[in-house]
Amino acid sequence: MTNERDMIEKMLFTHKVSQLSKALWKTIEKDWQQWIKPFDLNINEHHILIIIRSLDEATISEVSKYGVMHVSTVFNFAKNLEKRGYLTMPKSQHDKRTTYLELTDKGLSVLRKTYFSYSNDTNRLYDIATDYEKVMFNMPEFTDVKYIVGQIYGSDFIKHIEDNHEQLKKYLLDEQSEDDA
Repeated sequence: MTNERDMIEKMLFTHKVSQLSKALWKTIEKDWQQWIKPFDLNINEHHILIIIRSLDEATISEVSKYGVMHVSTVFNFAKNLEKRGYLTMPKSQHDKRTTYLELTDKGLSVLRKTYFSYSNDTNRLYDIATDYEKVMFNMPEFTDVKYIVGQIYGSDFIKHIEDNHEQLKKYLLDEQSEDDA
């Protein structure tokens, strides 16, 4: 009977996490779509541009890994972005099987415009988090979520998220040169 009870507990835990994460993602997705709508980008395209900007040399595989997308999804959206002049897709000189994704000036410009067009009107999640802060005296830190995601995707995945966040924060708050976008 213990095995059956354990199985039920595991299933209920997984069900709860899936329901909560789906509800959270739905809110994030709606806000994100509203934010980038004026730039004729979808979430995958915008996310790909953000990831490319954060890496020194972005391969399709790396963007797939950090974007939590299938390689073919990254490739197809990258092709669309390339057609629109936002990125180039050069092959590696050392290994022709490796394709890099590089932002063009136009891609960097549209990404920068999205950053600076962000509006508080499209961030219900942050509004709710500030309500939490008023009660708990600090913003949610998601340490449990980071631990679980780190166990699934690896510590380098979490490090990339943290590094990208700090890099972007420095750029946006310090208003550094345009090359650092």
